[in-house]
Amino acid sequence: MGVAPGDLIFVLLAILLLTWFSVSVACQIPRSLEKWDAGRIEQWVRARDVPGFVPRWNFFAPNPATDDLHLLYRDRLPDGQLTPWREITPLRPAKWLGAVWHPGRRQNKALIDITLELVKTGLSLDGDTDRIQTTLPYIATLNFVSTRPRAHAANATQFLLLRSKGADENPDHRMLLLSAMHPVGPVIGRQAAASRC
Repeated sequence: MGVAPGDLIFVLLAILLLTWFSVSVACQIPRSLEKWDAGRIEQWVRARDVPGFVPRWNFFAPNPATDDLHLLYRDRLPDGQLTPWREITPLRPAKWLGAVWHPGRRQNKALIDITLELVKTGLSLDGDTDRIQTTLPYIATLNFVSTRPRAHAANATQFLLLRSKGADENPDHRMLLLSAMHPVGPVIGRQAAASRC
């Protein structure tokens, strides 16, 4: 009695997937927990895994993010008054649809990445505000804040980065960066001009 071709394909596929799974698990062992030389195995696998079939998962960083960043902005009106601070909140999808369709997640991710980069840049420049204002993360954040829709005419805007310790009832906010006041033009005119390009 011979082996059916379908059974042979199933067995070979199962062996391939089990091998892939085993190698993937072996390459995820943190070097600090190694009792055997998994680092050498990972080096060997990575050197031969040119297409990148073996994943590297980093679910938990050595120092995971325990703080929340808050981006706020306010405007200076033509009469010189300042509006109250407003927080830019992430775009949230409808709960049932968010797992499948959430087009705003890229904007959220970009905003998180750029504010984290701004914090790192500010720390590396030791608070030198003149130099910080010429960095790409600062300019990108300013551009994002400046193009927010407004219900009022503003002639300048300012943004603020705060850090808090999560969802406590009385979060301890710490100021990370306060921008200078930057002139802004009419947002509607800028958006219309951009759409013509």
